[in-house]
Amino acid sequence: MTLSIRSKVLLLSLTLLTIPYMGYEYVREMEHYLRVNLETSLEDTGKALASVLNERPALFQRTLMDTLCETEKLNAPFLTHPINLDGEINEWKRYLKGKSIYAEQHILQNIGEYSQNSLSFQHVVGKDHHYLYLLFIVRDDHVIYRDISLSRLDKSDHLQIVIQAPNQRLYHYVIVPQAAGWVNAYNVSDTDMYAYQAQTKNSIQGMWKETKEGYRLEVRIPLSLIGERVGFAIADIDETKHRNIKTIIGTTPISNWDSQGRVLIPVEKIERIIRSLGEREGRRLWVLDKQQRVLAKSGQLQRDFPHSNLNALYSLLLSPTLTQNSQIIEEEKINSAFYGNANTRWHTLNKHTSIISSAHPIWSQKQVMGVLIVEESSNRIQILQRQAIAKLFNRTLIIFSIVTVLLLVFATRLSVRLHVLCHQAETAIDMNGRITTTQIGSQDKDEIGDLARSFSAMLEKLQQYNTYLEGMASKLSHELRTPIAVVRSSLDNLEQELTFQSASYIYIERAKEGLKRLNTIITRLSEATRLEQVLKNVEREPFELGQVVHSCIDAYRLVYPNQDFQSILTQTPIHLEGAPDLIAQMLDKLIANAVDFSTLNKSIIIKLEKKGQTVHLKIINCGKSLPTEMQERLFESMVSLRSQVDVNKHEPHLGLGLYMVRLIVIYHGGHVKADNNPDCPGAIFTVSLPISNVQSP
Repeated sequence: MTLSIRSKVLLLSLTLLTIPYMGYEYVREMEHYLRVNLETSLEDTGKALASVLNERPALFQRTLMDTLCETEKLNAPFLTHPINLDGEINEWKRYLKGKSIYAEQHILQNIGEYSQNSLSFQHVVGKDHHYLYLLFIVRDDHVIYRDISLSRLDKSDHLQIVIQAPNQRLYHYVIVPQAAGWVNAYNVSDTDMYAYQAQTKNSIQGMWKETKEGYRLEVRIPLSLIGERVGFAIADIDETKHRNIKTIIGTTPISNWDSQGRVLIPVEKIERIIRSLGEREGRRLWVLDKQQRVLAKSGQLQRDFPHSNLNALYSLLLSPTLTQNSQIIEEEKINSAFYGNANTRWHTLNKHTSIISSAHPIWSQKQVMGVLIVEESSNRIQILQRQAIAKLFNRTLIIFSIVTVLLLVFATRLSVRLHVLCHQAETAIDMNGRITTTQIGSQDKDEIGDLARSFSAMLEKLQQYNTYLEGMASKLSHELRTPIAVVRSSLDNLEQELTFQSASYIYIERAKEGLKRLNTIITRLSEATRLEQVLKNVEREPFELGQVVHSCIDAYRLVYPNQDFQSILTQTPIHLEGAPDLIAQMLDKLIANAVDFSTLNKSIIIKLEKKGQTVHLKIINCGKSLPTEMQERLFESMVSLRSQVDVNKHEPHLGLGLYMVRLIVIYHGGHVKADNNPDCPGAIFTVSLPISNVQSP
């Protein structure tokens, strides 16, 4: 593929795109410094707010009686008869009436499309003096049991239990069966719902029984373990390859801190303090008491970005932004603050978005009364990055556009000048090889001007040389004829003195034959020169082409008695304007060429036909085929294929005959071409001439 100068310059201008790329990489590297700045800002805000709340114990003296329960209360009727843990529902039938199905409206987590056949359940609760009994009738289209080779407890279908003990602490349990039958609960870590190591809680027992639609699970929990609140959730896994949880449906949203711990009635004074001193867009503040219950909350993590038509582009270049508020408070990051140590840490909310949290203890009489948490997402950093990239993009776009336009204008002007120079160089020499002009290009004082002047100097030298070559033929012809005449007269005198029987007579004949051939060469050398001079001065006249061709054919039959000629001439008069003598000379050259290359006993066909306003004269012979690479060069000067023919059969030739044919055809406004004969080995020479509207006299 060949590229133009403009294309190359345009490709070169694309290197300017490295400037915004370097700026983009710099903006991304700047994220580290922005994170440090954001950490410092949150730490300062946290310290300031915590210092305002220090030594104010009255703000934290709350009891459970002052709270509101935002979740549905657990209704556990007293059982009139004991429950056997056998997985059957006979003992529960009287309590099943009117029980709702926990399905889509109770989903805590779901991946993909949800189907009620995939996971839903009914839930029944009862108690006696010592135990809380539970029945779960679960519809599950794929029951997956625990693989004991896996240490994690969340890789199979299981029941999650969250209990608030009488001491107000929250305990997390899971029931994970390896097969249907008797099951026990595992006590998992508070900081990780699914720990790799867990302790078996033998006091929480149950029976897992598989059914056609899923399974039934009966569970017994000692009432001594249960305080004011308890929550349950069923987790469903549908495939055994990765064993990822697909759906979780719960009786209360146990994954939400707003339901695991009591959400206190907001302490208006605390909320007013943190709202007035620390609230800002994209920042969230929490105040927790020693029981890790929320006393006050202010602000949202979500932060709106300035409207821009390039936001979609920024989302591709930068990490996706936080589009919804996270409700997660990681217990691990606040435990340190409850022990009196302030800490700041980042955690990843999803694959691309991070949240920074700064937790600070609130002191009263050298005791930690609570924790202040200041949170902010990475959206603030992204806003700064977007603003920087926007400025960089806009300025680069302007500079790139200006430079590209200037380069294209320069390349276009350069390309136009080169095209003009190329056209002038091509037209400086006509199709006959003559130089028509020696002044090409511009006179600009640059490299292209120097190139044009070099072309002009070269053309002047070529013109001088061509003039010398064109005059050489006539000069040689004039200079050689005199010595040839002297040699011929001397041979004639010598021939008269010798008898025919003399042994020297044969040498005289050979010398005369050589002189004859030399005279033929001189004649043909000067013939082309004379024709060129004649074409400059000959006057055009109307004539009828058919008559000229017909009379020439009659003459050829006399000149070449051993050659058969066939003529196919149109009967329609064909009027041309030009020189009939030159047309006859052209036909002589074509016929002589056809005769020299024709096979014996093969006819030469002369065909004249009219097509529209053009007449076609064809000379067809059978003999030698034309080489493909020579079909266009045959009409050039000094080009001949006669070395391929028996030279003793012909007079000497210089390759000027077909060159003269082309000169005559061009003079009459036509063109000539040579093709191979498709019917037999040989050639077809076609002369196409325009028909004149002038009638011949």
